[in-house]
Amino acid sequence: MNRCHFFVFGLLLTGTLLLGQRRQAEAASPADTLTLTLAQAEAQFRSGNLQLLASQAGISENQAYEYQARLINNPTIYVEQMPYNHQTGEFMPFRRTNSEQVVQVQQLLLLAGKRNKQLAIARQQTTLAADRFYDLIRTLTYQVRSTFYDLYYARQALGVYGQEISTLRQTVNLFKQQYDKGNIPLKDLARLKAYLFNLTTEQQQFLRRVADANADLTVLLNVSPTIAIQPTVGETAATDSATVARLNVSDLYQTAEKSRFDLKAFRDGVKLEQQNLILQKALAVPDLTLQGTYDRNAGFIPNYFGIGVGSSLPFFNRNQGNIKAAAIRTQSSQQLSRAYQLQVEGEVQRAYEKALQTEQLYYTFDNRFNADFARLIEGVITNYRKQNIDVVEFLDFFDSYKNSQIQYNQLQNDRQQSLEALNFAVGANVLVAK
Repeated sequence: MNRCHFFVFGLLLTGTLLLGQRRQAEAASPADTLTLTLAQAEAQFRSGNLQLLASQAGISENQAYEYQARLINNPTIYVEQMPYNHQTGEFMPFRRTNSEQVVQVQQLLLLAGKRNKQLAIARQQTTLAADRFYDLIRTLTYQVRSTFYDLYYARQALGVYGQEISTLRQTVNLFKQQYDKGNIPLKDLARLKAYLFNLTTEQQQFLRRVADANADLTVLLNVSPTIAIQPTVGETAATDSATVARLNVSDLYQTAEKSRFDLKAFRDGVKLEQQNLILQKALAVPDLTLQGTYDRNAGFIPNYFGIGVGSSLPFFNRNQGNIKAAAIRTQSSQQLSRAYQLQVEGEVQRAYEKALQTEQLYYTFDNRFNADFARLIEGVITNYRKQNIDVVEFLDFFDSYKNSQIQYNQLQNDRQQSLEALNFAVGANVLVAK
């Protein structure tokens, strides 16, 4: 291959790099693309996620049960009528001289504060429903943010592959023309084609990753699955001042104690069992039934009015079994709550250590390296044109450039994912990404 051919090749390679970048930018913005910042994605999630709406309805359902628990028992009425007077032979007699009618009204009176105790249980169940709702927000918000960044960095990686594949495809076409003219050996063309095939195979893996992340995000945001979501992030996903190293693990434990609604749900569950134990003890106290009776043609006097009081006698059943079961459930819930607290502390500790390790690795990487490396390609093209390097060295540089871009992209994603995992473990945004 003479110097003229190398010169032409160098110009084409430089031009195809720019062309690949332009095509990649055009391909990234189809008509059905939804471009979102993280804040916009979270707003869409909170307003449209179907799981959140269903869980929020659960709170309203429990509030309805709470309202029901406030209601007083209805009175009952009993009416008795003589169907047949065998002395006069009359059916359904209603005159005072030939029949008798009895009317009774009963009202159940709950003693030992049973209604208030039942209301307290209903309120506690509403609180538990709210705990589940807010913990679902925490869980799904983490999924939204994690998927958002995974999709963003996967698309960034696709941009690298798209640029290199576009450039290399043009290069293969150029080499094929030179090979047909007998200017380059077959082995050089074969190396280029093999490397192009390898890049295309690697690109497919990221295309599948983008498809999976996009599908998950459309479900979370409740948008059409045919929409391609294009996340946008600033130059830095998180500020350098928001470092894990400045955090104190003890403070993170305290924050998790206040912010983890799943932990709060365990503690509220203990309160629910305690209130149930109080109710079961109250149920051992018999209730009263007040009764009023009217007898139109009573045997004692006509138009008889009487009042009565009824109650069960707690000789045998004093609700002993339910009281014992409630006491056991209370003790068990306390142990489960304590065990879950230890689990939460372990999750916080583990997330903190992982985030710290990832951050330390992130800061050991010189972010100017990629920019300097990108500028080196011009020198490589020049040296390739001057025949100072061969096709093997040229492809080796291309591969090194691609690997450095992908690894740095993955490092950024790993760092952001570790920060989100820490926020998820703590239950609050201790390090807020921008």
